[in-house]
Amino acid sequence: MKAKSPEVHIDVNARMTANGYLLVDGTISDLARLGLTPEQAAGRSFTFNGGDDEHDGKPADVMFDGTIEKDNEFGYLAVADSRGIYWRAKK
Repeated sequence: MKAKSPEVHIDVNARMTANGYLLVDGTISDLARLGLTPEQAAGRSFTFNGGDDEHDGKPADVMFDGTIEKDNEFGYLAVADSRGIYWRAKK
């Protein structure tokens, strides 16, 4: 069974490339809580949580799974996997 990836904050409004999102203060703080800098986190898998949203009229978190990658133009980005953005129902 695959281990669950750590969950970190992301701002889905900070899209810089087709599937890459700028690391914001909340992302950096969550990585630090895990003992990582963006450089140390590069190539590792994470679940990115964009926070409160609504899906099919019900409260949900907007999410994506992916990795942190170094972009030549924008620096370190959270890059979504091929599944892209999905919604996780709030309990």
